[in-house]
Amino acid sequence: MFQLARLSLIAALVAGPLGAQESKAPAYTPEEAASLAQMKSLESGLRTDKRTFFHEQLSLTPEEATKFWPIYDAHQAALSAFNKRRLDNIIEYARHYNAGSLDDASATRIAEEALSLEKDEAVQMERSFHKLKKAIPAVKAARYLQVENKLRAIVRFEQAAQVPVVE
Repeated sequence: MFQLARLSLIAALVAGPLGAQESKAPAYTPEEAASLAQMKSLESGLRTDKRTFFHEQLSLTPEEATKFWPIYDAHQAALSAFNKRRLDNIIEYARHYNAGSLDDASATRIAEEALSLEKDEAVQMERSFHKLKKAIPAVKAARYLQVENKLRAIVRFEQAAQVPVVE
């Protein structure tokens, strides 16, 4: 049986605020709900830390900061929605895996959601980059994109290490 608690803590490292987004997953089990609650409780402090980190990484002038932060906040909200979709997809997989009930239809649905998520996230990253390069120098916009991608790659690696391979 694979556990969701550690996975949700890892997801919180890059999560933006989790809004009241619709979930495709059915009602959460007590363990799943506890994992989500842990993730939400970590977000407030991590959100501030991440903003500080990016402020230091980008060395924004006051004028650039005025233009950058609204785009950053919108991007973080979009990333949060992707984090929620990814976690719901992992929860669906965990339920099937733990029950020994992963059939072809479920595997296809889970894999297609994972692929759709990758495409949607890439489109969002491109959209945010184009907005950023109009607001701040392109070098700083590219640096933001690069650092954001590295942070997300670390989390994705940790997630992948925790999720068992389909048998």
